[in-house]
Amino acid sequence: MQHSLLLNPKKTKLLLFTPTHKSPTPFFSITSNNATNIAPDTTTCLLGVTIDNHLNFDDHINSTIKTVNRKLGTLYRIKPFLTPSARQTIAQTHLISTLFYASAIYTNLSKNNISKLSTCYNSIARFITCSPFKTHHCLNLKQLGWLELQNHILCQQLLMTQKILYHPNNTPILSNLISPYKNLATLRSANKLLVSLTKSNNKAGDSLFSNTIGKKWNQLPSELSTLASAFQFKNQTKQHLKTKWLCPCANPD
Repeated sequence: MQHSLLLNPKKTKLLLFTPTHKSPTPFFSITSNNATNIAPDTTTCLLGVTIDNHLNFDDHINSTIKTVNRKLGTLYRIKPFLTPSARQTIAQTHLISTLFYASAIYTNLSKNNISKLSTCYNSIARFITCSPFKTHHCLNLKQLGWLELQNHILCQQLLMTQKILYHPNNTPILSNLISPYKNLATLRSANKLLVSLTKSNNKAGDSLFSNTIGKKWNQLPSELSTLASAFQFKNQTKQHLKTKWLCPCANPD
């Protein structure tokens, strides 16, 4: 090795990222200094997030939902002994926090994964409200004051973007992902803090986190994007997203 560093085969993972499931994984391996051959893996776990070689996060979503459903099943056994406030506190502490851990990777999920997360999310709401199984999930979410799944994820990602833009010293690593747009001329939007978008001519470039969340941020009303307080931004953005109800099946109002 150039810097005299040795690879520990027991702690070294090799992943080859390929664009689609149809793409054959090329044969490739690395050899450590003790002549141990390290072959590519399809998944690896890093800081609690399961990363796969296609970056679709199917394994992470399935593992997360399995964990939440196991906890939810245990809570249903003691539900008669829990008050409504206790159910909500436990659910938000142990279930919601698990479901939305590392929600930044939920930016470009497939419709199938969104559906899985939405089903699990609505099951948590049903557990808290103790509503019948056939009760529409919109009514449960409205009763709890929760956003729909996709808007909940968007709210968290916008809050992270707000912290990066207004408090870059607190997020030095994430600040490399998002940068403010600098106007070269005096425009009506000069007072509005915008996110700089990366020019791209392909789908992969358009799905970059900076572009995906940057477009959402730039579409926010100026009274939201100019809020420097994270607490005020979170509360007002949540109220704003409640007016953007996505479900066509039922009107929450």
